[in-house]
Amino acid sequence: MDEMKNPNNPAAFLAEELETRKKRNPGYSLRAFAKSLDMSPAQVSQLLNGKRNFTPAMLSKLSEALRLSPKEERELITQAALAKSSIESVAIKKHKIKEDEFQLIAQWYHFAILSLSKIKNAKADSYWISHRLGITVNEAREALARMTRMGVLAEGKELKQIVEPISVVSETPSRAIQQYHRRILHLAADKIESVPVEKRDYSAMTMAADPTKIDQARKIIEKFQDEMADVLQNKNAKEVYVISCQLFPLESERK
Repeated sequence: MDEMKNPNNPAAFLAEELETRKKRNPGYSLRAFAKSLDMSPAQVSQLLNGKRNFTPAMLSKLSEALRLSPKEERELITQAALAKSSIESVAIKKHKIKEDEFQLIAQWYHFAILSLSKIKNAKADSYWISHRLGITVNEAREALARMTRMGVLAEGKELKQIVEPISVVSETPSRAIQQYHRRILHLAADKIESVPVEKRDYSAMTMAADPTKIDQARKIIEKFQDEMADVLQNKNAKEVYVISCQLFPLESERK
């Protein structure tokens, strides 16, 4: 996809996509466009004319049909929010959960299961998940049931995430969040010896730093992670990976 235009108007984005296809093929019709989106011509027409709202489910469907990257999908969701199309519940960037909900999914494998759902022919089967992630069948079964009850995963045989990418709403330290990161670090330590070097990358850099620039550094790390997801998370995804960045002071608080 080309760089997304009209960042404040999702209807305009859809119209420009249709216009681009018409330029490539003068005979291309609204009906053909609707078929490619798995929608009716009436639905597409209403979206283009502003008579139909861009709901989160609709945006997810469009993202899949247009093969948007995770970053582009988040931008499209943001477009709908900025357009203020009468739906205040449109998610911006990510599906956010409260910390009390995060307590239920603090174990690392919950997020790994969500990533497995992006792999072709992923199964909502505890034995299959147990084999893929190296967790027990009971852990896989309980995680599936928990995330289905929370409305994160769809019911059925197919492993399918039905909300936007998840982030946690918190500006204060949380024991559950700290526990999650500790487990990721333990996993990383275990994988040093068990994973071949050609399938992993471990690096570290120590530097003198300006403490007033830490907020800027955090934004750069977040952007880098989004870009990494764009590179790795595509239709050819076959395995689940974790990328974990740590930025912390080495000096004692007492100077």
